Amino acid sequence: MIEGIRLGKANPLDRWTIGDLCIDAIPPGTSRAERAANQRRLAEFAAATDLPMGLLKDCYRTSRAWKPGSRISDVSHSKHSTVASKRNRVDLLLNDDMPDGLPGPLRSKVKKIEELLEDSKVRAAVVERSRTRSRRIQAAARVIEDEELVKAKTKRRIREQDAKARRAAPEILARAEDSAIKANLMLAKMLAELLDLNTMIDGMPAQYHDRAVESLTQITRASQRVLDKLRPATRAPQPCTVIDMDVDHISGAEHR
Repeated sequence: MIEGIRLGKANPLDRWTIGDLCIDAIPPGTSRAERAANQRRLAEFAAATDLPMGLLKDCYRTSRAWKPGSRISDVSHSKHSTVASKRNRVDLLLNDDMPDGLPGPLRSKVKKIEELLEDSKVRAAVVERSRTRSRRIQAAARVIEDEELVKAKTKRRIREQDAKARRAAPEILARAEDSAIKANLMLAKMLAELLDLNTMIDGMPAQYHDRAVESLTQITRASQRVLDKLRPATRAPQPCTVIDMDVDHISGAEHR
């Protein structure tokens, strides 16, 4: 009764809840005497809650015809009430406000589906299947979204690395130029020392000739390897003379 008073003050009225509450408080009777007694109890309920008797009767009758689980969502209580006393109320409600210009074969298929949906178990199974499918579709959509996110992150990382490489390019080039300058300085120094060596050959004792020849041979081979790297397309088939100096006076065989 307290809940009924609370519902009577609600705005807007929850007609489904009011009808369900009436059925819980006044279970439907089977005999004429029981139905008459229910009418009196319903009148007492109306007086206690300040709800109109006509409203309570309508809510009571509609909730009794459309038990929880059989009510069609997105369809108003008033439309449920309009067809509550009809045997084909489910069909009438499903077809409400729908154009009836369907082709014969399709109309027949729709009719079969509507008849199947009258079974609450079938409706529950269809709803659960639809929910499961929806969840799977949403999960698949999330997977696709995650893949797109990974691709976007990868592209961003590549762009960042490319930008970093472009920023580092001048520094790398500067280091390479420094290395080239140092290498040329070393070559100039080496050339100067070899030229000095040429002036010292005449006075070199015989016992040092073999060692000097071995060192010069190693220098020649090392120089050829450097030339091969600098000019790989024009690599000479035979070692070329790198040091051009007068060695007429060097004869290791004569001093051995």
